Amino acid sequence: MNSAASRIPVRLHLTNVVGAGASQLLQSLLPALERDPGVKVERIDLPDRGALSAYRSPNLSTVVEIYRRRLPNALSRVLECTWLAGRFDGDSPLLVLGDLPLRCHEPQTVFVQQSNLLRPDRFQWRPGVLKYWLARTIFSLNRNRVRAFIVQTNLMRDALERSYPSVAGRVHVIAQPVPSWLLRCDLRRRARAQPDGDRLWLIYPAAGYPHKNHALLSRLDADADWPVEQLTLTLDAAAHPAPHLPWVKCLGFLSPHDMITAYARADALLFLSKEESYGFPLVEAMFVGLPIVCPDLPYAHTLCGDQAIYFDPASSESLLDALRTLQTRLREGWWPYWDECLVKIPRDWETVARRMLEVVCSS
Repeated sequence: MNSAASRIPVRLHLTNVVGAGASQLLQSLLPALERDPGVKVERIDLPDRGALSAYRSPNLSTVVEIYRRRLPNALSRVLECTWLAGRFDGDSPLLVLGDLPLRCHEPQTVFVQQSNLLRPDRFQWRPGVLKYWLARTIFSLNRNRVRAFIVQTNLMRDALERSYPSVAGRVHVIAQPVPSWLLRCDLRRRARAQPDGDRLWLIYPAAGYPHKNHALLSRLDADADWPVEQLTLTLDAAAHPAPHLPWVKCLGFLSPHDMITAYARADALLFLSKEESYGFPLVEAMFVGLPIVCPDLPYAHTLCGDQAIYFDPASSESLLDALRTLQTRLREGWWPYWDECLVKIPRDWETVARRMLEVVCSS
């Protein structure tokens, strides 16, 4: 154990981490960063909303401050990352956990989770296109202020370096395990929970962002013979994407206890997302041992290899074929083997924190 005097001081910036997925990741990572014996977390800047706004450091010497936004979020972020970024200057290394680099002058490492920062191959009009363009502009303007970037997969590293060639050689890949609450759980699935039923119990845990592709469900033909008993979505009832499908149930945000219960009952994870920098629900399903039906896209292949059942995320017919394939395989006694895919995933958050801090401190 290092003495207090020999521990390297670091600062953490996460003022814009408010989304459900990113917040859940940080709720596991933050305590591990603070527990690391090699560093002393001097300061943490928190968001003014979301789960992390209530975070409290166990270390009395750590300064914890909420970054108050009094302007619309997009304008506030532009100012925070550019003209007002000087307030985040300091002598100690800074780990930015909210994707966008700051225009400050001290050693800075940025953890990038947002795939929308990647430059698209061609322009496509979609919700949020102006917001994503603005984020890419800030990233581009500030990228040379950053000593190192951290991403979760080799795929994301390569894509980031293609989008911003000048960052090549500064991007480090550090994967993450499942959330702490799932690591502590002893649930391991090796067969169907309800072997007497033939129709599928599915779950898709995702917020209602456009790229999560809930819209595909709205295009499904209710008259087709879908082999599904129930698909659970973690959306509020008001955001139901397919009211015409009686087997789609919106239960809202699920607590860790409720997620474990859902994983214990489900036959498979159905993942619809068109783009991901990582794909935490895929890792969660593999850890628990569930079958996975997911898009035939590079991010999914990177994590799931040849054990998942793939479909075209733009085609309802392809999805139907994939679900029928799953039904047939389960009927024949098949179950996935995820051990080879999980080898590349760290076993705990302390390992992740140490690897990230090594990058931060060496920068």
